[in-house]
Amino acid sequence: MMKFKLHAFLILCLLTMIPFAFTDDQYQFENWDGAKLSVFVTKPNKINKSTRLVVVMHGRKRNAEEYRDQWSDSAKDLNLLVLVPEFSEQNFPQVWGFNYGNLKTASLEPIDKSLNAFSAIEPLANRALKRFKLKSDNWGIYGHGAGAHFVHRYVLHHPEASHTLAIAANLGWYLSMTDQEWPFGLKNSGINDNQLKKAFSRHFLLMLGRADTSTKPNSPYVKDNWDTINLQGKHRLERGRNFFKSAINKSKEVDQFFKWGMVEVPTTKGHSNTEQMVPYAAEMFYARLK
Repeated sequence: MMKFKLHAFLILCLLTMIPFAFTDDQYQFENWDGAKLSVFVTKPNKINKSTRLVVVMHGRKRNAEEYRDQWSDSAKDLNLLVLVPEFSEQNFPQVWGFNYGNLKTASLEPIDKSLNAFSAIEPLANRALKRFKLKSDNWGIYGHGAGAHFVHRYVLHHPEASHTLAIAANLGWYLSMTDQEWPFGLKNSGINDNQLKKAFSRHFLLMLGRADTSTKPNSPYVKDNWDTINLQGKHRLERGRNFFKSAINKSKEVDQFFKWGMVEVPTTKGHSNTEQMVPYAAEMFYARLK
């Protein structure tokens, strides 16, 4: 009995020495040059040849676990493996570190490309495809609110990424198709016409909630930049419509067939994500990632 207890104790010690061990619903991702990311997982009851991967970006509260839970029902119903990486405030501070992809500091100093938050997504997805032994390389990325800021900029800054479909829902404002200074426009963004052509040739869906019509700033950053943001429209719904129209015009300007889409979800609860946007987005992934 004593020998058995000793063996059990040694095993327990070894396990506690493994700092990033995989569990059924969470693991640590470190296969990139930036800070380690906690990844929250939800999946169907059984992973099979039809299971597809979706990477979900959390909102400005950095609440990855909550976002994982919001996708749990859809994951089971539609055979989706959903990963939600958490970009902490400590390692990816403010809108600059997360919404804007950690491309530049608040003083607009460039950050090493290997450390920007966008650079984590492709390795995360590729690693997951192998870890969970998925039979298809088709995968999608979704973001709501601050996460949608991340996704639409990911599409523009990383148009060579391998995702099959990207969906951004209910952004507060946009990297607009204007000559405004980045982060509000293309000037000094590093995005040239060839990148725009590639971005417009990818499948991207902008989801707007019909009830997302608040005209009040929801954060200190938004309040400080309210005049600039309001140039894009008086509320999220209007800003989204205007952005999509400008993207269509820009695609014509650079002579690129436009593969983006926009859908207005008949929401009733303002900026809410769980009940209103997730089921629609999940259905889109189910159809496109087959």
